[in-house]
Amino acid sequence: MPELRCGFSRRVVTPRVPVSLAGYFTLRYWTGVADDLLVQTVAFRQTDRAAALVQFDLVSVSNAIMAAVREGCADVAGLRPEHILFTASHTHTAPEIRGHRRGGNPDYTAFVVEQAVAAVHAAFADLRPARLRRGRAEDGRFAFNRRYWMADGSVVTNPPRRDPRIVRPEGPIDPEIGLLAIDLEGGETVLLANIANHADTVDGCAVSADWPGFVRRTLEADRPELRVVTLAGAAGNLNHFDPQGPDGQSGYAVARRIGEGYAASIAAVLPELAPSASGEFHAAAATFTTGPREIDPAELAAARADAAAYTFDESRQLTSEDLATRSPAALKYFADRLLEVAADRRERELEIHALRLGDTTLVTLPGEPFCEIGLAIKREFLAGRPALVATLNQDVTYIPNRENFGRGGYETTARCSPYSTATADHLLAAVRDLLAGGLPAAD
Repeated sequence: MPELRCGFSRRVVTPRVPVSLAGYFTLRYWTGVADDLLVQTVAFRQTDRAAALVQFDLVSVSNAIMAAVREGCADVAGLRPEHILFTASHTHTAPEIRGHRRGGNPDYTAFVVEQAVAAVHAAFADLRPARLRRGRAEDGRFAFNRRYWMADGSVVTNPPRRDPRIVRPEGPIDPEIGLLAIDLEGGETVLLANIANHADTVDGCAVSADWPGFVRRTLEADRPELRVVTLAGAAGNLNHFDPQGPDGQSGYAVARRIGEGYAASIAAVLPELAPSASGEFHAAAATFTTGPREIDPAELAAARADAAAYTFDESRQLTSEDLATRSPAALKYFADRLLEVAADRRERELEIHALRLGDTTLVTLPGEPFCEIGLAIKREFLAGRPALVATLNQDVTYIPNRENFGRGGYETTARCSPYSTATADHLLAAVRDLLAGGLPAAD
């Protein structure tokens, strides 16, 4: 079998210019740095095949950034644009880089692109013979399905703590942490760790990689040979809030507790990682099309009424309580966004990607798919074989399951999911076809 060669590089993308932090509904300009943000790249080459995985400590990876990085890497021999894969940690204390959102700074976005292009080139310059090991950890302590059936038959996202009206979670979590170790000649090991949970624990306006940063720093401090890359799994309906826990569940100390907890679970199984049955590498990519959001005439009429009746102060932050109780500010905010979606009837073309790395399959998906989508890919399409599902690329927000619509919760509103209610079905069909026809069978 031809030799698999891999390389690794990382660059710092901590902001140095004024820019708002992303992840919420209003502006939050950064005021300090709690810890650095990184862009990390893993390069793969085998004979004439090449690919790169680019991971950012950002809320997502926009279409503009993806296009600019691909253009900047056009000179890498054998690297096709569609074989540059993107993912983000989804930290909510990183700068806004989505061009359609307020608060971004084009100078910062250009800096991110520059650093990512440099990281891809450096990773290919670092190519070394590599061997693969794979395995999995499990940790269900920190993730909760954040959508709950309530006593009145509706679904509420992040209801008040210990609310007696909570009946049960609407859906599952995914406690599996898929692991792929890439052992590079010379003693370094790149560890891909796939964790399905929201990175939204740090409050305030200090820049931070949130708990994924603590996972990385904790493991690397204990094992200097490691280079840890966390891959955000399908977690559109998950977060760390325990509905039966205390009111205060945010802050830097919470991020540390979660990150160090995940790191401990990963460290415990590292000696058990099994050598891959092969070192064969393949890449595949596809696109699928989804339509605009179907909007009920009664919902549109209600939005027009709410938009006319209420006001929203853009300088204030919408809270979880605003969203759960449908405060006037929340009603105004979501009504305005629904009217924007109703006026935009464009179709969207979305990307999916897959890498076969030995007997492990890495799939990358757009936006924030709900947990069940990642579980279907791993359990049904890949039949429990070693798998990593990474998310959060393109200008895409939540991708709920079709059945989640109409129940409640802000993820299914037109503002947060402006695509057809069949988008998850289209996505899963495209992934199934890509895995069935775009990659050779695993050894």
